[in-house]
Order: sequence, then C-alpha cells, then structure tokens
Amino acid sequence: MKKLIAFLGCILLLSVSSLSAQNLQLRANLSYGSSALANIGGYVDHDGNEYALVGTDFGLSIVDVTDPDNPAIRFTVPGANSIWREVKTYHDFAYVTTEGGGGLTIVDLSQLPANVNYYDYNGDGAIANQLETIHALHVDTTKGFLYLYGSNIGSGNTLFFDLSDPANPTYAGEYVYPGGGSDAYVHDGYADNDTLYQSHIYAGFFTVVDVTDKANPVLLATQVTPTEFTHNTWLSVDHKTLFTTDENSGSFLGCYDISDLSNITELARFQTAPGSGAVIHNTHILNDFAVTSWYKEGVVITDVSRPANPVEVGHYDTYAQGSGNGFNGCWGVYPFLPSGTVVASDIDNGLFVLTPTYVRACYLEGKVTDSITGFPLQAASVRLLTTTLTAVSDILGDYRTGTVTGGTYDVEISKPGYQTKTISGVTLSNGVLTTLDVQLAPVPTISISGTVLDSLTGQPIAGAMVMMSDPDFTFNTTTDAAGTFSLNGVVAGNYDVTVGLWGYVTKCSGFVAGSGAFQTELVPGYYDDFTFDFGWTVSGTSPNAWERGIPVGTYDNQGDEVNPATDVSGDCQQYCYVTDNAGGTFSNHDVDNGNTQLTSPVFDATIYSNPTIEYYRWFVNTAGTGTPNDLMNFRLTNGTTTIALEQVSITSPGQGTWVPQAIPLTGLLPLTSTMQLIVDIADDAPGHVLEGGLDRFSITGQLTVGLPAATAPASLTVYPNPSNGNFRILFDQAAGLVQIRILDLQGKLMSNLTGLDLEKGLINWGEQVSPGCYLLEAKLADGRMEYRKLIRN
Repeated sequence: MKKLIAFLGCILLLSVSSLSAQNLQLRANLSYGSSALANIGGYVDHDGNEYALVGTDFGLSIVDVTDPDNPAIRFTVPGANSIWREVKTYHDFAYVTTEGGGGLTIVDLSQLPANVNYYDYNGDGAIANQLETIHALHVDTTKGFLYLYGSNIGSGNTLFFDLSDPANPTYAGEYVYPGGGSDAYVHDGYADNDTLYQSHIYAGFFTVVDVTDKANPVLLATQVTPTEFTHNTWLSVDHKTLFTTDENSGSFLGCYDISDLSNITELARFQTAPGSGAVIHNTHILNDFAVTSWYKEGVVITDVSRPANPVEVGHYDTYAQGSGNGFNGCWGVYPFLPSGTVVASDIDNGLFVLTPTYVRACYLEGKVTDSITGFPLQAASVRLLTTTLTAVSDILGDYRTGTVTGGTYDVEISKPGYQTKTISGVTLSNGVLTTLDVQLAPVPTISISGTVLDSLTGQPIAGAMVMMSDPDFTFNTTTDAAGTFSLNGVVAGNYDVTVGLWGYVTKCSGFVAGSGAFQTELVPGYYDDFTFDFGWTVSGTSPNAWERGIPVGTYDNQGDEVNPATDVSGDCQQYCYVTDNAGGTFSNHDVDNGNTQLTSPVFDATIYSNPTIEYYRWFVNTAGTGTPNDLMNFRLTNGTTTIALEQVSITSPGQGTWVPQAIPLTGLLPLTSTMQLIVDIADDAPGHVLEGGLDRFSITGQLTVGLPAATAPASLTVYPNPSNGNFRILFDQAAGLVQIRILDLQGKLMSNLTGLDLEKGLINWGEQVSPGCYLLEAKLADGRMEYRKLIRN
C-alpha cells in the first residue's frame, strides 16, 4: 500500500462568469493549468462528504465538493502520463484505467478525508502480470463484477473480474466477439445484473451479452448506432431503453427500445446543436434524465422520460473557446452525488461544479395526414414559432417535439405540395403531453410538356433524361421517339431543369412551371457530371464499391475530409462517383479487402479532331499501419488495346481535394468508336483507409461530325488557349460569320456576338469568367457551324 498526503500544487479556484447556461448553475471552476483532464467519477465518504474523482493526464485528482462553492483538492494519486484516464467506484474503492500503462490502479477511499491508499493490479490467474493498458471500465454493482474494456490483452476484448473482495479483483474470464478483427475491440460498456452492453467503436454497433456464466458468455443482440462510432452506452431506469453515443462529428444521443432483444427498435436521435458538427462523448441516466458531456458544447441535460421524444431541458457550456465539431471541451460528467451536485471535467478548462434544476419538458406530439385521403404524411415540418424547434413527421405521419419553457405557442405545419397551416394558441405545460393532430390540404398541380432537340441537326433526341427539381420536389422522365416528354402533378413555380444523354453534353437551365412548354437543345459530345445514370459499370472484389450519388463527407481525427463532402462545383447537380458512399466513421466505409473498378460506357473518339479526356479525381490514402501504399489507376481502352493514363498514390499532389486532369489522346493509341475509361482503386496490405472519387468526365475537342457536308473552316484563330486572362479570337471577315456564341459546358450562354462585334475581326473575351472549359460556336451565313474549345485557367 502507498499512503498519500494532500496535494499542494498550484491549482487555482477561478471565478468564472456564466457561459451559455440553462437549468445548470455554475458554483465553481477549478483550473488545472496546463494539465489536461479526462473522465470523472464521484464518491461519498462515511461522514457524508462528497468528492469528485477527476482523471488528469498525471493521475487521479480527488476533490472535496461538499461545499460546491469552495471545492478543494485533497489528494492526488499519481499515474502514468496519459490523456486517457477513466474511473469507476464500488463500495469504498475507486478503479482507475489508463492507456499509459501500469495496469489497473485501485484506490482505497475508506479513510477519507484523512488519507487514501492505492496500488496497481496487473492481473491474476490466466492473465497474471499481463494487464498493462486499459481504455475504460464499468462495474455491475448488482452482481459485484468489474468489466475492463480496450485492454492490451487479446483484441481489446472485455475482461471480467469478481469483486467479492473489492480490494483484490479476481480474473473471471473474457468475452470475444465472434466477428473478430477490429469488430472485437470494445471501447466502453455498461453492465447490470449479468447483462453487458458493449460499445464496439470501430465497428459502429453495440452488443448485448448474457454474462451470467463468465466462462460461457452468450451474444444476445447487436445494433448499429446512428453514426457508426459507438462510444458509450447507458441503461434506462426501467431497463427497457438503451442510450448510446457516437464519438464523431455530427453525432447523436441514440435511444433504443431493447425490451425485445430480437427486435431492437431505434426510437429517436437527439442533438444539442443540430448542424454544428458537435461531438457527443459520454451519457449517464439519472431518473429518466440523460446527463451528457458534449465536447465543445459542455454539459447537456435531456428529458428522456418519453424516450421516443428526447427534449433538452438543461445546458452549461464549459468550453468558451468555441463550439461545434472537435474534441476539445467537456470530457465527462458525473451526476450521481446524493446532494444533486453535478461535476464535469473539461479537457482544457478544468473541473466544473454545477447545481442542476431538473425540469420535465413540455411534450408536443401528434400525427399529420392528407385532408382528402387521410393518408399519413411523411417529412412534414412542425415548427414552434418564436423558437428554433422543428420536428419532422415519420413514415406513419407521427411527429414529436417539445420545449423546456411552458407557455402558449403558434405551431406551423408545412410540407411541399400542401398548404401550410398555422394553429394558434397551443398551450404547452411542463410534464404534460399535448397532442395535436393536423390535416394538410394538397395544393393544385399542373402538367408540363417539353421537347429536346439536337443543337446541330435540329432533330428530336429520343431517350434523353430530364430532371426537373426545386428545393422541395424532383421529377424525372425520359423523352419519347419524338423527343418530347410530359410531367403530371407539378406544383407551379421555379425549377432547375437538367437534360442529358450519353453522346451529348448535359445541359441545365431554369424554367418556370406554368409558363408554357419547355424546349432545349443538346450539343453532341461526351460529358457526364453523374446527374444521370448513363450506364457506368462497377466490378471488383471489394464489398466497398464505387457508388453514384451525392457524396456524404467523412472526416479523420484532424477534421480533414476523407470521403468528399461535396462534388466538383459548377456542374448541374451535386452527384459524383465515390467509393462506398455511406458516411459514418471515416474508417468504416472505405475500400477494403480488394479492388473496385468503374468502367465508362463506350464512347466514339473519332468524332473529334485532337480529342482530350478530362475528369476530376479524388484520392485519400491515410491511417492504418505503416506508410499508406494503395493505388488508384486510370486506364483507357479502344476495345483492343488498353493503356495506362494515370496512377495516383500517396505521393500524388492534391490528396483530399478534387484534382482536375486533362490528357490529350492523339498519339496515345489508335482512336476508335469503342473507347472506354477504366478507373480501378485497390486496397493493398497492410490495410489503410482508402477513398476515391470521380466527377465531371468529358471528351473535348473540335467536333468533326454532325456538320453539313460542304462545311468549310470559318478561319477562326484563338490564342492563347489555354488562357489565364483574355482569349484573342481572330477570324477572317470574308468567311461570312453571322454569329459567335460562347457557352459553358452545361449550355449556359456566356456571350452572344453579332453585327458590329463581328466586323472588328478581333475579339478579346474571357478575362471576367471563372476557370473552366467553354465552347465557342461560330455560325456562318450559309448555316454552317464551327466549334472551338476554350480553356480558362
């Protein structure tokens, strides 16, 4: 045993003005100077004195908080230097874990406030002297067992210890998840009455395990959590609901009905600052209140008495230096001291002593239906006016929301395609459920017709894909043999219309539905911003394959993008191809265990003079063991011969950004009408995080088909091309030019030059436009056309 005397360091009691606070009153804040805090626990001695057990980067700090206005550090238990330290208590003993090494520190608190004693435990029996590093722990106080998580033994499996003698734990076994690998690693957990709720952080799910027989644990259930980085679990008072946290950007407090383990049901997801990227850490349940640490948002109290409708009722921001995404701020909170005092550890700002006021929420719930059919309406928005609170109805039309502040409110209910309704004078009271069912009336709709033509021949284009969208609606259709289409059930208003077909340049423009028929022309060529599915094919051995969609960003621990959060700007819609576009933790949905290959539809390169293949690529290779060694290869085939265009690796410039590429094809291989681009990305051993992306594919060059047979050059000269500023466009006035139009690749008209402009014989153009590719279209007096590609750097 080692006896400690009181700690006499330079830790100051600060006088701190209130930060963002509601129903949590600041009583005191202890600064630990340059030392960082980790998790926190609590203890009450035999005289009724209350203590905060504060994990620090240098050990365990024992702070007397009996007088919450005057906390005092009584003792420090030294430990290995580490920013990770967790503490739990059982009877008169505290158990302290760290990833710094040294095993489990056991602290005898029974002699407080006079002194404390401690020693290190490194395992017994089958793991004698093997226990060194441990991430977290929990105690089943009902059965008297200690559970250690994320240790150096095995793959971070959960270890069991009998606490019949709390001073001398006895090793009782372990649980090994049958999936093995990183899935087996347990980061944290909750145990009660021989049932264990484990957080598999890297796999992104929790497991429920019956550990009655410590030699033969039985897996009962698994469940994926909202953002698939399961950090912490805690059980409700009635044992029917499990609450979870995911330790990543934009994460949630998850609420799950576990009353039937064969059918675990997600009830709700709660965020304290939606849209901010705030990261949740640890939650605890006290009398149907979730008391939770949210890194940069501080301590949050959520009423979870109705677990399908969690409502925030208390908040204290411990981190004045910022908010939102990131891992600074509040690490842990302990709400179980008998006085009600809440103690919280802030990594950067020390110990916070708080007095809570637990207030039940005012609950507003109901159903939204169609006033004509009576059918439930999903995704209807229910908003309490004069607040920021908004709820969205589910597939059954049910919505749930609430507020901590009772009163009379006006409630606005809206859904695209329906007439917005406002209900005035809705009274909400604390602890009371108010039910408000609403019927919405549909708004009138119209029919839209349109035509798509070839810009060179004026002939109709059959099979062209048409997307008409606004923030609320998206309509998709395809032109018939006459190049026409029709859409029914359209709400009048302003829409973006995107039209495309493989073999033409996709075009997007605005249209007012209700203003008449829609007509547009497509320029022949090859362009794909992946708004539409033109038939790219996916193959390979990795289950994490290429996917076309709006990219869902993932971020590493430094906040850098891994999977892109956006596509390349400036195209028609937000689509692109990315590898396994599932979001969540950055290491969960990358390319693993093989390759995934993306192959373009066939294109005819012979329709161009001096064609260039262009695309934007995304590549990230990071994390894992050793230097990342994965590759993304671009190849080109003409149907007979296949050549390498580009190989991308960790040393290639632009990792984690959209990188534009333009590669002239002339001379690389014989150009044919059966060309294809192949993009192959492969995970090599040892495994690293690997993501790829592709956007804005095009073949550019001077078209040689689709023109009248008697066409002759318009004697156009463009220089410099590419240009960093103006293009000088020189032409022979005798060529009979009647019009020059310059368009972007989506067909948007940038300049229209006629009359006196053309008599000058020289035009300077381009200085004010954004970098990118543009199409110059020259029209001769006899109707012939000539084209030039302009590249603005």
